[in-house]
Amino acid sequence: MKISNFLLRIQWSVLLLVCVSFGAVSSFAYDDLEDEPEAFKTWDAYLKAHRYDCPGPLDTLDPPRELNIGGKRYLHRGYKLEVITPDADRKVIIGAFGASKDVSKGTKANMQEMADWFRAEGVEWVVANGDLALSEFDLEQVYEVLASFQLPTLVMLGNSDSQGSWARLYRERADKYPFIIDGSNIRQIAADDVEFWTMPGYHNRRFSHQTGVCIYKKEDVDTMRRKLRPHGDAPIMLVSHGPPQGDGPNSIDVIPNGKNVGDSELTRLIKRRRLPLGLFSHILEAGGRAVTEDFKTPIRENTWSKSMHINVGSLSGDPWGMLDGTSSFGMAAIIEIGPDGARYKFKRFKSRF
Repeated sequence: MKISNFLLRIQWSVLLLVCVSFGAVSSFAYDDLEDEPEAFKTWDAYLKAHRYDCPGPLDTLDPPRELNIGGKRYLHRGYKLEVITPDADRKVIIGAFGASKDVSKGTKANMQEMADWFRAEGVEWVVANGDLALSEFDLEQVYEVLASFQLPTLVMLGNSDSQGSWARLYRERADKYPFIIDGSNIRQIAADDVEFWTMPGYHNRRFSHQTGVCIYKKEDVDTMRRKLRPHGDAPIMLVSHGPPQGDGPNSIDVIPNGKNVGDSELTRLIKRRRLPLGLFSHILEAGGRAVTEDFKTPIRENTWSKSMHINVGSLSGDPWGMLDGTSSFGMAAIIEIGPDGARYKFKRFKSRF
């Protein structure tokens, strides 16, 4: 009897070990198994398959297509766009805004003044960083305004934009305006002297203001962290509507009660991949600020810094209460990147009322 019990215990132990081992293998197999990138023959086929995906996958074009954007030739490989005729300098000037929200008289006036400012400052890239329009009809007008700039323009979606409306507009106009870049499906842009990585949408569905809003998940950030690799030696700028989670009252994600409400997954991505630059626009009351890589040390305007994460605020002409007690009637930013790092300056628009 004792021998039988002993053998029975051994059998159960072996069975348990097998189950545990099989479970571990199964867990590894399923947890780490990801779809292989799919190759598409044409960009039209790519968009047809992924037009409502946000964030879009890291799929490819085979063969790639060549584009002329801002007087420079680019090779478009699907999720990745790379410059093949860079200029000789080592700097780039980026014009950025977010949260235009509408095409009211004040906002349209801000857009025109911003466009004139961008041209006068020699802007090479424009980033339209989310919450572009609250209605489909306004989005069409905003799209045409962006096209009128005739500059390479990276368009991102925020927590108020309809990804369905955007997908339709982009597909209809992609051939007409090749310099308008869809940040939902083109996720890595190796431009001249800067490399953009995009995380479209917003991380918290509670703050989506309509149906069809792009909401990214933790696994989307994880995929980006694991899969994207720098194309060259240009500094990488992460672009997303919502900011990373900061630290303290001087950061770019502070709300009026003093809480930091940014996305901790973006913070983790930036720290793990050591991304030196970030461009965001939400939280609006914290607009007009920039911090270093510690997410708490402020950077003054026109001050060079090796790391910089900036909140470009809202372009809307409607008044918005800021953390310092003032009201904003719209703002836009210019960011210069060069051998000494990056620096920024803002244009703050006057009340149109």
